[in-house]
Amino acid sequence: MLSTQSTRLGRQLSEFDRTLVIATYFGFIPIIAPKITKHDIELTRYCGNHPYYDAIEKATIIRTYLEEDFASLPHPIALIYEKPVSRKRFGNYALHFIGSSSGIAEATLIRATLSILSEEGYKNLRVDINCIGDRESINMYERELINYVRKFGANSSDECKRSMKEDIFNLFRLETPEAHHLSESAPSSINFLSLQSRIYFKEVLEYMEALGIEFRLTPGLVGEKNHTSHTIFAIRNIEKENLPADRQDTNTLAIGYRYSRLVRLFGLRKEIPMAGVSIFSTSSENTGKRIYKELPKPKFYLVQLGKEAKIKTLSLIELLRSHKIPMHHFLGKDKITTQLLNAENLRVPYIIIIGQKEALDNTATIRNVATRAQDTIKIENLPYYLKNITL
Repeated sequence: MLSTQSTRLGRQLSEFDRTLVIATYFGFIPIIAPKITKHDIELTRYCGNHPYYDAIEKATIIRTYLEEDFASLPHPIALIYEKPVSRKRFGNYALHFIGSSSGIAEATLIRATLSILSEEGYKNLRVDINCIGDRESINMYERELINYVRKFGANSSDECKRSMKEDIFNLFRLETPEAHHLSESAPSSINFLSLQSRIYFKEVLEYMEALGIEFRLTPGLVGEKNHTSHTIFAIRNIEKENLPADRQDTNTLAIGYRYSRLVRLFGLRKEIPMAGVSIFSTSSENTGKRIYKELPKPKFYLVQLGKEAKIKTLSLIELLRSHKIPMHHFLGKDKITTQLLNAENLRVPYIIIIGQKEALDNTATIRNVATRAQDTIKIENLPYYLKNITL
């Protein structure tokens, strides 16, 4: 939650529904959905039209980022918007995390999406996750899949062969028995990751484990070969997990992935780290929406130091959110000077500090900005303490 970003990005909205409000606890700034232009459509014409991998939607964010000079803002930037009715096929809401190549991007997107879906009544959720890596990894994997299909898919139907020739990743999307049989024994993309991609994916999984999020490695999540990369995840409702394999997608509530490769279509040589998630289902569609005229106004700023503290921070944000205690934070930044300067600019009366010691002790230090007095509190007691703070 950053005032400078909110001023630039969120100034157009005058009301907010529950999904938008929940996302703000994790630092996402609500904006009006960027409009799709003919240029966006033309640029992404080779990126397929699968509703889960909406390249056009992602292109609108990149174009807006460039046109509005978001590069001049402190990074990372986290955005959320509700999609117009005409774009509901590609999801109801979109969340974007821009400017971080760390696993904190995926962790934040997943944690925020789980909170949104849980508040909408979904209680049995699981994260299916896979990694296809960088361009080098993807190329290696594509070659391996092509060789695999040539060797074991000789008896496939002409239609099946034609589809896999157009895009080898269609092996995991075709709903025919022969395709399902082939995909079950197909090579996994994880086995072809470059060293850098392996290190990155290991970090993502470490965040997942530390946050206590149930997940399952799912080799069939391979995205769209022309613009997805690295981590791909699906959040699914597992209440009806006995459904046949060809109907599992009916339980898919959200899909997320990195789409940094799309920036090359806009003439940029260097990728901008970008990850996003589309939420396809929220029960608020049926129960009606509660509208808020303003966003929560935090009186706390959370400062975190180190990876362990960052992991604790995501869990703490969810704990405080469940108690309706908002706070400012800058999860993508590690330098304490940057965070403290931001807290000073926001004029919050209290700072919550989680460093290496606090992370190990499962505590947080609360400091009164004016008097410099401070207390150290166990995390489980923090919501009550903050609601009744007298420091």
